[in-house]
Amino acid sequence: LRITKFRPMALAKDDLLGKLAKWNVQQTTIQHELSPTCEIHSQNLKGTAFEKFIGNGQAKNLFFKVPSGGGVLKNRLFLVCALVETEVDNKALSGRLGIKQSAPLRFASDDIFDDVLQIPKGSVNPFVLAQQSCSEVFLLLDKKFQTCEGLLFHPMQSDFTTCLTPKQLDAFLERAAPNRFTYIDLSSSDKIDVPPMVPAPTTSKPSKPTQPPAVAPVVKDSGSNGWYSKPYETVMGWTL
Repeated sequence: LRITKFRPMALAKDDLLGKLAKWNVQQTTIQHELSPTCEIHSQNLKGTAFEKFIGNGQAKNLFFKVPSGGGVLKNRLFLVCALVETEVDNKALSGRLGIKQSAPLRFASDDIFDDVLQIPKGSVNPFVLAQQSCSEVFLLLDKKFQTCEGLLFHPMQSDFTTCLTPKQLDAFLERAAPNRFTYIDLSSSDKIDVPPMVPAPTTSKPSKPTQPPAVAPVVKDSGSNGWYSKPYETVMGWTL
């Protein structure tokens, strides 16, 4: 029995739509019943303005991790977004990426899914790349997307669908994840080159201000004719 901890989404639907508007990414979003699978999604789109995109713009999204024995790309995370009709062969894709045959791409574990994507299952979409938690995820997009009139993705929750053109998707990704996505022909056997992952910048803690050197106070000894310096006592924990 696996107990899933409740975690608020890093980027909620309304936050995402606000970000798209701010970046001038044009889109249309509709509400419908919860649609955690492609089959249910298709049923719920019937009778809506998006019905024409069923089988021609509807996407599936697969979240993979390279096993530790996978070679130079070990432990890398990949999100594959493709048309529902496109076949995604993880072993063939692994070979094209240069991943060892003995340790091909595998679906990310539940813990990684929750920690990185931070959205409910059945709601995976390329918009997650706008989240800081996904800064090490590389996106592989179906090249067939580029010939579609419109593309359908859940905006962080599966009871809504957002439609945008391929050019608008590119505009979003150029703002959210430049150099972290590429289009590929999933029916090809050509090698896929993935740039090395650039570590996310870390915020260094400001250094403590340097304390001025202590000056020992000089006092006169009332019982003698000389002067002496009283030892300077520090407060425990100070760094001089």
